[in-house]
Amino acid sequence: MQFDGREAQSTGGVLNRLDARVKLLAAVAYVVAVVATPLGSWRLLGGLGLALAVLIAASGASPIRLFLRWLGFLALVGFLAALTAGGLAERSHMSWGLVVLNLLIKNSLAFLMMLVLVHVTTWPQLLLAMRRLGMPPVLAATLGFMDRYVNVLRDELERMRSARRARWFRQGRDLSVGTLSTMIGVLLLRALEREERVHAAMTARGWDGTIRTLED
Repeated sequence: MQFDGREAQSTGGVLNRLDARVKLLAAVAYVVAVVATPLGSWRLLGGLGLALAVLIAASGASPIRLFLRWLGFLALVGFLAALTAGGLAERSHMSWGLVVLNLLIKNSLAFLMMLVLVHVTTWPQLLLAMRRLGMPPVLAATLGFMDRYVNVLRDELERMRSARRARWFRQGRDLSVGTLSTMIGVLLLRALEREERVHAAMTARGWDGTIRTLED
């Protein structure tokens, strides 16, 4: 299930027409406000949650898809919250359970805000907004190439898996730790080799480290 900013063009949400810089700054400000909220400020968290619900309705995002994404995030953040809640509970004089709940709510609000941002803003628009807001060109180029070549690496991994299955004569499809580590190492080497070839080709064509688009 793919869920990214490319869907923003077809949802028709009112937030899609806003400038990407405004949406990016607003999302960052919201996350900062959530993180800065003191432990136990339930009313403030409730107000931030209500504001997020309004934004989700205005974005046209599917609540079911957001919920499914949130469930995957909840497993990781719940484990981390349980590990860190002990020290915070002692300093804030709150119970361990309330601290875990507070951390889960704050992280969930920040995560859902980022999902809303990428739903109403395409990745190229976000990169352009970051560059216009002063992001270093090298970092912007790195993020752009990461998005561009992740599908290439995925295709390379699928070809490696197909080759392994064609040569695999044992019963079952489970990968051993040794086989998996070997595949990861080979994929890394192929990625490095491809990076060298792509960089050499781009340098020969005048690449100076800055991505330029028609919107610049």
